[in-house]
Amino acid sequence: MRALILAKKRLIFFWLTFAFISYSQATPKETVIVTTGEWSPLISENLSDSGPISTVVKEAFLQSSIDVKFRFLPWKRAMREVDIGSSDASSAWRITDERKKKFLFSDSVYENENVFFYLKSKPFNWNEFKDLKHYQVGAVLAYAYSEEFERAEKKGAFQVYRVNKEKLLIYMLISGRIHAFPANREVGLNLIRSEAPELFNDFAIHPKPLIKKPLSLIFKNNTKGRRLLKKFNDGLKKLKTSGRIEEIYGKGPTS
Repeated sequence: MRALILAKKRLIFFWLTFAFISYSQATPKETVIVTTGEWSPLISENLSDSGPISTVVKEAFLQSSIDVKFRFLPWKRAMREVDIGSSDASSAWRITDERKKKFLFSDSVYENENVFFYLKSKPFNWNEFKDLKHYQVGAVLAYAYSEEFERAEKKGAFQVYRVNKEKLLIYMLISGRIHAFPANREVGLNLIRSEAPELFNDFAIHPKPLIKKPLSLIFKNNTKGRRLLKKFNDGLKKLKTSGRIEEIYGKGPTS
């Protein structure tokens, strides 16, 4: 009888130990705060898993047993939260010389293509930035469309009207306050469908891309930031090697 009781105790101890180890391996050991903004259909608080870019960010961190809590904010503030240390990272940003002075950048999480949107009833054409002097261009605060765009804007080569929400550009274009605005192709099309579906066929996309550049996660350039960057890049590499990235995006837009 005593042998039977002892055997049962050993069995219970074994299963409890196994369950604890399994739980420890499956449960994230750390939680990071990632600030971001509305950029549907790629990033959105209203989408499942907060959109495909957010899914990539979360799954890359999970490879190192790190959980992610997303905090949605206006874009300019989302970046500032990292700078002041109120968040651990922010997604998703294009690398610029100015930003590299403050932040660390991850490997690419998305290959971004920006294009100009305009109305068919008001022809728009450009080949070089000097051509834009004939137009009023809309843009979003804190968005870096391309280094060439920012340089031309600072020089006053053309008029740029910055707003705090991307959807406002649709109404500015319809009302004639601007002639065109740059946006990611998928994001721009989604904006038109959501904000002006009845006018969807009135919009056009200029065939010349403004830029094709990768977007990354940014981290504060300190000890914690460097540690998280390495863990994130390691996890991201695993997602790319396994083909999971292509599965998330559907057509594999990352490099």
